[in-house]
Amino acid sequence: MNDRNDEDRLNNAGAVRPRIAMPANPDVLNSLRRLGLNQYEAKAYYALSTTGKNTAGELSERAELPRPRVYDVLASLQNKGFVAVQPGRPVTYTSLPVYEAIKTLRKQRQEELSGELAKIDEVGGELATKLSAAGALPSFASEAVWTLKGREAIYSKLASMIEESKKHVMLSTSAAGLHRKLGEYGKVLEKAKGRGVKISIFAPTDRIKAGDFAKIAKVNPIELPTRFAVADDQSLLFLTPEGTHADEELALWLHNPHVSSTLRQVVRE
Repeated sequence: MNDRNDEDRLNNAGAVRPRIAMPANPDVLNSLRRLGLNQYEAKAYYALSTTGKNTAGELSERAELPRPRVYDVLASLQNKGFVAVQPGRPVTYTSLPVYEAIKTLRKQRQEELSGELAKIDEVGGELATKLSAAGALPSFASEAVWTLKGREAIYSKLASMIEESKKHVMLSTSAAGLHRKLGEYGKVLEKAKGRGVKISIFAPTDRIKAGDFAKIAKVNPIELPTRFAVADDQSLLFLTPEGTHADEELALWLHNPHVSSTLRQVVRE
């Protein structure tokens, strides 16, 4: 508080100062907002980046920030890694290079995301236990057909099918889909193979690239007219073409031994 009072006395001493507000750059401010800074934080960082070292009072005028808010804004920017503080009378502030601020922001967001994902896993496990204890019914009905929308939902179902498989897994996909799926499910497929599951993949790829996947599955370098996945008694049929946006992808999921067996026989793995 003493630092603020000292700065106020210095700023208020002598004649009335000319207004030093600087014009804002909307494009820069918009980019800063997209990084998660609020309006005041974006204006403060932009002003510091273009004018150098400032006191809180100078920054308040240059960035046109309400004086009662400027200290909170600067403290927030410091916590986010965008601003450095130089102690003294008065205290001065300067912007850190944007590439340093981005690195700090990435680390903070990664830690936050890891914490959120851990919380989701914890709550999900607790919920599954509680639902099981409450006598919740299975999430599927035998012989029924269900529609899944969105690549993430489809991939989650496919991951569950592979993890639950005991005998065989068959995938029919495109060349791009092959690399995408193996990147997503490589470890899950390796574990399935370790359990003795027979894994077959049908995708248009050359023999050299097919050899890269040989340790996981038998790769048949041919393109089938339909993308699908079969794992024991479950089937997942992709309805939308390869170029469909991820959010708009559709798939049919069936828990039906007859359909799954028919698909395996038709393809003749």
